[in-house]
Amino acid sequence: METIRNWFQDWSDACEYANECAPDLSFLIPTEPFISLFAITAACFACWALTESRIRIFERARAASRVPKVNSSALKTLLLRMKSSFWTEKNLAA
Repeated sequence: METIRNWFQDWSDACEYANECAPDLSFLIPTEPFISLFAITAACFACWALTESRIRIFERARAASRVPKVNSSALKTLLLRMKSSFWTEKNLAA
């Protein structure tokens, strides 16, 4: 406990001498490599957000312009009619 008391006493004396009693919190301020990493991260996030918003806009436009689905059984019967008429016409021409 004596060492801790001495450390606080030394800190108190230094504060009074320098007239600055605020603790040193300079380690909380980001320095050069962290600022660069933050800038790169922010740029990547901005590109990602822009791309995602454009994809959503494109998907909405594509969904709005879609043709409604046709009943598959009706489509199959129509296809069968077309095939049968093609072959009967071809046989008649020969």
